[in-house]
Amino acid sequence: MTEKLNGKLLEKITFLSLILYGISTSLSISATNFLLGFLFIFFLINCIRKRKIFYTPEGVSMIFLFFIRGIRVISHPTAWFKFGGKFWDHLPYYLIPNLSVKKIKIIVYATLFVATLISLLGILQAFFGFNYPFLWEQPFQKREFVGLNFGFRMHSGGYYSIVAVVSLVLFCFLKENWKTKIFLFLCSALNIIAVILAQTRTYYVALGLTISLILLKKNFRWFVFGSLLVVSITLRLFQTYPVPKIRFISIFNMTKNVSNAERFWMWKTSLQIMKKHPLVGIGFENWQEEVVKYWEKEKGKYPLNWIIVAEEKQGVKEQSVLSAIRSHPHNSYLNVAVEDGLIGLILFLFFWIGNSVRAFCRAKKLLKGSLMYALNLSVGFSLLMLMIGGFFEYNLITARLLLPMTFLMGLSYLPEEG
Repeated sequence: MTEKLNGKLLEKITFLSLILYGISTSLSISATNFLLGFLFIFFLINCIRKRKIFYTPEGVSMIFLFFIRGIRVISHPTAWFKFGGKFWDHLPYYLIPNLSVKKIKIIVYATLFVATLISLLGILQAFFGFNYPFLWEQPFQKREFVGLNFGFRMHSGGYYSIVAVVSLVLFCFLKENWKTKIFLFLCSALNIIAVILAQTRTYYVALGLTISLILLKKNFRWFVFGSLLVVSITLRLFQTYPVPKIRFISIFNMTKNVSNAERFWMWKTSLQIMKKHPLVGIGFENWQEEVVKYWEKEKGKYPLNWIIVAEEKQGVKEQSVLSAIRSHPHNSYLNVAVEDGLIGLILFLFFWIGNSVRAFCRAKKLLKGSLMYALNLSVGFSLLMLMIGGFFEYNLITARLLLPMTFLMGLSYLPEEG
């Protein structure tokens, strides 16, 4: 009897921690990490009680990749801290399926509600000049929508793209009453607007393609009317608030856009490094040092000399440009291939592609219209969206997107609610 009561208490505390974790993903990265620590403790308690651990082949591949990285960073001590952080960011995927918890719907809806509330605050600030003295940060800063948990628009755009995809999938495929359907529609619409305001070109492409696929999955009529609605909203926003329009048009400017030129140079440099170290790469976090050698060698040639001059005209010094380029090659796959080699890239792809495929396959086996059916579809489409974005950005390796994404992935493995 006592053991049964303890089990129910543990389940309630776990539920509370999960709902707070979901809410914190759009509010505070520190709170998210703090709550993840609690989930780790509950995971250990469950392991002791059940003596059984749930895992997937895809998860094992990522553990093996981190094992290889761990061996290699022994000779590169400065990478230890970041190495630990990257592993920590994947933990929800491994921990949550081993937890005992019910009321998953409430956890998902609370996460969507708070994220959308922040989006709404930013939208009101951008268009109507609202200010929020009760907030420690303003959702819309320096003419860019960044939210409360984000200091950079790319992170903001990625997170709110995930929220938009999950909301749209639940709206399309979850059997619910009309009030909940309106809530889910508003969540999706407001977060799509937030992504546009964030001026994240990567997610203009990734989110746009994913929305099309979601609507096509529903049926062709939804695809036609849904696409017209999204395009109409976007064009209206471009008229009212022209800055995102300029960002969108710059996607197609391959010769005179500095950001595009920087990306092309980094991708070319990544391929050159890969040719020299094809199998095991140069080591975790070593891109930062290796790219400087190519910078010094080629900065007198096009396109680097043109990039440096163009940036200096805008008051940006050469070292600032180099500092940005040293951070990562703006391509998640090339980043892994350069640092971990083709072996690491295969393990990395097995995790992301494998989880996306598995989510769609699990959905097929579940009752259509049920929560877990829609949640697994939303995970599959969210992963697909992030993988598209991964060709242009460092999104599959950053904590601000990994923590919420692996959280949803973990929830999708929980048993169907009765």
